[in-house]
Amino acid sequence: MALKIGELARRAGLTVRALHHYDAIGLLSPSARSDGGSRQYSHEDVIRLHRIQALKHFGCSLSDIKAYLDDAGIEPAEIIHRQISVLDEQARRAQALRDGLQHLAEKITRGSETGMADWLNLLEMMTMYEKHLSSEDLDHLRAQQQASGSNLDARRAELIAETRRSMESGRLPEHQEAQVLAWRWVQHMKDTTGDNAQLASRLKAMQEREPRAREITGFTPAMHQWISLSVVNARANLFAKYLSPVELEDVRRRMIAHVDDWPQLFAEVRAQMEAGAGVADPAVQVLARRWQELFRDSYCGDDAALEGRIHLALQNEPGLSVGIGLDLPLILFIQKAILSLRERAQTSVNTGPRPSAQRVATLRAAHRLLDTPLILDDPLALRILGSSNEAAVRGNPGHYDDPLSRGLRLSLAVRSRYAEDTWSKAAQHGVRQYVILGAGLDTYAYRGPHQAGRIFEVDLPATQQWKRECLSAAGIGIPASLTYVPTDFEHGSLAGALSDAGFRVDQPAFFSWLGVSIYLEEAAILETLRFIASCAAGSAVVFDYVADPALLTPMERVGTELVRAKIAESGEPWKTFFDPAALAESLRALGFGKADNVSPEDLSDRYLAGRTDGFRMGSAMRLMHAVV
Repeated sequence: MALKIGELARRAGLTVRALHHYDAIGLLSPSARSDGGSRQYSHEDVIRLHRIQALKHFGCSLSDIKAYLDDAGIEPAEIIHRQISVLDEQARRAQALRDGLQHLAEKITRGSETGMADWLNLLEMMTMYEKHLSSEDLDHLRAQQQASGSNLDARRAELIAETRRSMESGRLPEHQEAQVLAWRWVQHMKDTTGDNAQLASRLKAMQEREPRAREITGFTPAMHQWISLSVVNARANLFAKYLSPVELEDVRRRMIAHVDDWPQLFAEVRAQMEAGAGVADPAVQVLARRWQELFRDSYCGDDAALEGRIHLALQNEPGLSVGIGLDLPLILFIQKAILSLRERAQTSVNTGPRPSAQRVATLRAAHRLLDTPLILDDPLALRILGSSNEAAVRGNPGHYDDPLSRGLRLSLAVRSRYAEDTWSKAAQHGVRQYVILGAGLDTYAYRGPHQAGRIFEVDLPATQQWKRECLSAAGIGIPASLTYVPTDFEHGSLAGALSDAGFRVDQPAFFSWLGVSIYLEEAAILETLRFIASCAAGSAVVFDYVADPALLTPMERVGTELVRAKIAESGEPWKTFFDPAALAESLRALGFGKADNVSPEDLSDRYLAGRTDGFRMGSAMRLMHAVV
């Protein structure tokens, strides 16, 4: 039986006007019309109307109801979940409104003057936040606000007032007071956003696009520019003691030109980190290239010497690593990605049984090609690599000139030079036995006549066999004064192996032990040192070790972790770290009469003074000189 529109409206409790609207929007149209043109609703139409009313009661909008009824593929569970989402959003909005009202109520309770203008400003700002920020952003801001109470609002108002007064007084961004205020702004934004660079960028965009936001807060574009320039000047001044005045002004100019480019890059790197991307993933590698390009544009261009001094400042000045969205995990992640990016072009034909030995030898060879003046003059450094590897290094030495490789090769050159110089002094005082522990591809014994009566090279049997093959291929002869001593520091007897090779424990000896201790357990290290301490009076050892990361600067920890992670990939993980003072005490307890930590400053003054690249020894890799 067909129903006319009036009868259907009466039975359904609706108005005729409502049914007309349903018809107009295609939600419920009559199945037929009378000869006179009046609407007539069938039994199926009535069923559809009942369903419309049920869904309305369920909270669905008319547009959603039409979609549900017209699409037979929509599952009931999907309808329920959509309505739950709608209710969640309504609840979020209600909570946001409640938080705003609570904030306003607190202001009134504290005695602040609050009139209709304050009320309307609050509502306007809430509306603008919802327009420009996601619900996740708003939840994040509320959480930061709740964690700080009303402190964030009060600090922001205070900072805006101080900035206005500074600008009105004619204070320039170059002034120290302006830079102190700028650092306070950086910390405030880190607290407000939870150190979220992407959120900070969206808040900045809202301020730029909403004139009313600027009017309500009193924060103008001129203020933002003044603060940005003050931050740049504050950072630039941290470079002052590392750069010439001309270089400093060039760096300042570059930093100003790119001050707004870094936050977005920080945000994109963070997004990849949080998504679980690997450093070798294509998207991350794209970011690594952008980071390298932006770094050059922002600081040094193609000036390699200037780049070295910039990295030295970054390592030693913690303030240069302070920024919204910039922290040590992010720096470590992107630096690992950059390292992965560069290593695609670094290949070695023969890495030998110990990758670390090949790595050290390659960097020693690169030192001969890249660095002037030479710290370690090793004429055999390239030849011992073998013709293919030598050609690869000569063909593109720039592959070994990134900041990390540069720091490593210069540090390796310094440690070898110090050990050889210290040995030469011992030889001048009558020591005639020179023991090179973990010799790898060290070339000292093959470079010409020496003061030593005997040189002993101690290493794993497989490593020594590989070295003999490298020497033979390069046409480098084995001197009569040299004896190979095959042993394993962790499982063999160093004393027994040396004794079998003709070492005289009753005569003083000098031991050079470089690039080994970090790969051993502490017990094995101390056992080797205990043997050296038992040798004749006048014996001595120079060895290197890695300082406890807790004692390093933040950027030194990043550099150390980069090297550690990369080496671990080749199957040679670092196992032991030492506190320098505690290590010296342990050596004296073993029987050494003198145990001196050689300071990085002393090494830098002795071997690196006057270098145009400004390189200085860091505090991570340390040298110990102990004498029996």
